[in-house]
Amino acid sequence: MNKAEAWFRIVRPPIVIISIFGACVGALNVTQPRDMALEPISLFLTMLGAGMLAAGLMVHNDYTDLESDRVNRPHKPLPRNIISPLTAKYTGLALMVLTIVITLLISFINPIESTLTPWGLNLPLIVLTIAVVVIGVIYNQSGKYSGIWGHVMVAFGVGAIPLWGALALQPQHPLLMAPLAFAIFVMEIGREIMVCAGDIKGDIEAGYKTTPVRVGRLESMHIALIFYVLFIPVYPIPYFGWFGFSEIFGELYLWGASIFLLILLLTWVDTYRVAVKKNDKNTWDAFERNIRTGTRLGVFFFQVVLFFEAFYF
Repeated sequence: MNKAEAWFRIVRPPIVIISIFGACVGALNVTQPRDMALEPISLFLTMLGAGMLAAGLMVHNDYTDLESDRVNRPHKPLPRNIISPLTAKYTGLALMVLTIVITLLISFINPIESTLTPWGLNLPLIVLTIAVVVIGVIYNQSGKYSGIWGHVMVAFGVGAIPLWGALALQPQHPLLMAPLAFAIFVMEIGREIMVCAGDIKGDIEAGYKTTPVRVGRLESMHIALIFYVLFIPVYPIPYFGWFGFSEIFGELYLWGASIFLLILLLTWVDTYRVAVKKNDKNTWDAFERNIRTGTRLGVFFFQVVLFFEAFYF
């Protein structure tokens, strides 16, 4: 692996792509169904900012996860010393700072016309960006020592992706995408527990205190299932407009979200079926196949549904 390939891998392209696409569909779903003019440069900066923020957090995470990766993923660039840990650390932080700069550029191009907002700044977007950066850095530094709260921190950042895109283009109505963001937040707590259940061996070696480390792999999978189940009554809110929220999505969303839920449950069942047999190699493969790959593909499918939803609602 050369350095160019190492940098390509360390930013974790699947996560960056999901972040860019997620911000895009968030922006489109608060503009296109309302026949709002869409500035191409604003949409481009929104997608660029989401990608840079994700990349920055991932690079910085590889720095803080080095000890665990030496056991779980020794093939990664940092354990192989292809990229130095300090270089990864400061590159990640620099990308996060640049994301905040991009939010200021978005404000300059698409200012908010309000006497309550100084210089037309998009304060909702700026505040959310800073919150994601601060929480992301805290998670990278100490989140895996804090049990369930570490999973909550990750879920906050994932749920913020479509909300970030929505606020970039429609800050005057910050609650339009909030129900979807909350639904993703609930789901992602469960998915993140599953990710850590797969990484339990390396996390124990690194001294982390994730939920799976604290309560055991199978027990933590039961907790993850609870959050998957809690996703069921939450994801229809943007369709039905319950609790006073806007009916922002149509039937395409409802069908797509239901299929996504089915994917989550099926991957959980298949992983649990293997994990109860306590064969380390087979269990590792099941987690990599179902959680690392399967649920990510499910997320991408859901985003594709949301993309078409923006034009056919």
